[in-house]
Amino acid sequence: MFSWHIEQLQWTCQVFYFTTNSLESERDRFVIRLLQFTAMMILALTHNHLQVSAVEPNPVQKQTDLKRQVETLITQLDDNQRRVREQAESKLIELGTPVLSLLPPPELVTTASVREALIRVKLQIEKQAALDSLHSSLISLKGSYTLKTILQHISSQSGNSFGLHKMTDEILNRKIQVEFAKTPFWQAIDELCQKLLLTYQIDGSSDTMQFQLNTEDNSSRSSKDLKTCYDGPFKITILAIQNRPLRGSSNKDLLSVKFQVEVEPRLRPLFLSYAAREIHCSTSQSKKLSPFTPQANLELPLGEGGKNVNFTMTWVLNNEQKNSTFNIQGTMQMELAAETLPITFDNLLESKGAIRRRGNVSVELVNVKQKNLLTSQTCNVRIALSYDYGGPAFESHRTWIYHNRAYLENPEGQKYWLNGASHTTLENAGKIGVSYQFTDLPQGENSLRFTYLAPTLITAAPISFHFEKLKLPADGNKNTP
Repeated sequence: MFSWHIEQLQWTCQVFYFTTNSLESERDRFVIRLLQFTAMMILALTHNHLQVSAVEPNPVQKQTDLKRQVETLITQLDDNQRRVREQAESKLIELGTPVLSLLPPPELVTTASVREALIRVKLQIEKQAALDSLHSSLISLKGSYTLKTILQHISSQSGNSFGLHKMTDEILNRKIQVEFAKTPFWQAIDELCQKLLLTYQIDGSSDTMQFQLNTEDNSSRSSKDLKTCYDGPFKITILAIQNRPLRGSSNKDLLSVKFQVEVEPRLRPLFLSYAAREIHCSTSQSKKLSPFTPQANLELPLGEGGKNVNFTMTWVLNNEQKNSTFNIQGTMQMELAAETLPITFDNLLESKGAIRRRGNVSVELVNVKQKNLLTSQTCNVRIALSYDYGGPAFESHRTWIYHNRAYLENPEGQKYWLNGASHTTLENAGKIGVSYQFTDLPQGENSLRFTYLAPTLITAAPISFHFEKLKLPADGNKNTP
């Protein structure tokens, strides 16, 4: 349609041009030239409009086009030709995460082959999204800014949130020079902490990093002497290295090294797994030390809201090796809920039996009970989770990972994070029941909304680390490397 209008305008300009040359009256030629100029301006504006439209399509139209494309591809999943079915599945996966909200729930798909294909598509897209989220956040910022401004930029670029209520305005408004050029998140944070003598803790309930001024009590936490290694979104620190006697041996000691693994606040770690045989220690003379428990395979839960975990490795050390320097390298795995989606019930008291779906998980609001006390009220919420597929995360000893991420919210936007008891029940394969007890709620809050942060994908991320030239302290018992 637009191309036809452009052709008409171009033809009109040509007619005006030849008409102008054939006129003898100066006034007539002026009028025709004016009309020609107007037609050329309209042509230019129309051309520019088409260019802008091609570069910046209407978001609503873009979503509508995507929906139609997805519907067409889903239809092709049931095609008689195998090649057409395979191409449709591949194209759906290539479209990525925007497709997830447009795919129908598997239970509503009547054709078994299409249902299985949709499950495969969801798995592939979610796995890729999870892998993308496991990369380190990169920060780019150069110049002189206040600490508050720097943290705002880091937050917007990384997705990590900060709590500043323990910081004074003097510190927050202090200007410092930074040169972050795709600097990994943890290195940027450590640089700020060293420059301003800050320390931090991560609040697991709100996924925020809380800063405060360093004191003597926590000076070892941010000491420059601590050995640190970075790998993607993980920070590995050696908190202590020491030796102690080995019982029953007169010429051997135990070399004990305490590690800490921290995770970016935006991620939700679940378990740290490592094997003693995959963490190696050697002296500067390249002599490997034997692990004290070489067959050990450990899985350490980070607990509800945990963002860091400590563990200790021990090796057998000969007396003549005490004055050596040590190199340690190894690999571990951190299991994470890499993709977490909010599922919200707006009218809590009126939503009993309602079902909400995000990604591959459906949540049913089973029951809600509110109880008024003298100065406050409690609210008990019970939900049932149904996943499209099960797996190791549904084993009975791991169901705790599903019950620590929920909050209530009033119409003004104030959030009440879970502060009471919670428990889970493994009802059957692929289905988990979760109960919450919210306490100390203001009386009269009857228009609450409930949000559950559903872990939709559990995945394992590898961690590699390498430390060089570690030394035992002079007395062998100090808690610093």
